[in-house]
Amino acid sequence: MIDARRVRISDAVSKLVVGAVLALGAALLLVPAAVVVLLSFSDDRFLSFPPRSWGLRQYDALMSQTAWHDAVVLSLQLAAVTAVASIVLAVPTALVLARSRLRGRFAIEGLGLIALVLPISAYAVAMYAVFAQLRLLGSFAGLVIADLVISFPLTFLVVSSALGQVPRELELAAMTMGAGRVRAWLGVTLRLVLPAIVAGGLLAFITAFDEAVFINFLGGPDLVTLPKAIFDSVRYEVDPVITAIATVVMAVTTVLMVVSASLRKGLR
Repeated sequence: MIDARRVRISDAVSKLVVGAVLALGAALLLVPAAVVVLLSFSDDRFLSFPPRSWGLRQYDALMSQTAWHDAVVLSLQLAAVTAVASIVLAVPTALVLARSRLRGRFAIEGLGLIALVLPISAYAVAMYAVFAQLRLLGSFAGLVIADLVISFPLTFLVVSSALGQVPRELELAAMTMGAGRVRAWLGVTLRLVLPAIVAGGLLAFITAFDEAVFINFLGGPDLVTLPKAIFDSVRYEVDPVITAIATVVMAVTTVLMVVSASLRKGLR
């Protein structure tokens, strides 16, 4: 009886501790974001919390400053090209590794995911030396190649996971009906994993859009993406417009993440 009571007390204490830790973690993640959103509706010319007046001054300034427009456009272009390139590279790679008997395919798959483990700054330093030799520093193509290092593994993981859920018997059934292997892949397999392909592309898009390390190492003075513009603004002058930019980016990123998660959930 006493042991059972101790077990119940211990379980209650454990749940309380776990709940407190989760609540603290959620607060550490959400409170700064909430503060940024509140500051974006400040009508003050300088950052101050709490704001002395409220309004849409920061959003009006965001709409009127061309420097921010150029940074947003460059970020969108870079993210779109990186997402498409990630899909083009990840889909056939995942298909070959999942549907072939290639020796060492598990080792190849592991090597392709190393970029998710190693520090991104280490990649940036190594790429700087290589890009300097290839004259890719400060070029749009160089930034796309750099972003592919971290975007490709994410797309590959999503697509390969979806391919693992598609029975090979469906392809065999299509081939028994006269379809070739390539046509069976295109007409059956890729059609079934299309939501995962879109989800992987969205993850690559978000990753490239938010990337702030490669652009500072490899972008040069002429290429300024939105993350770099925000970093420069905080470094040289605290422009309250960045609160409006951060709010818009958080909202768009959240929507894209929800769409990506919904697409992946639809495969289960």
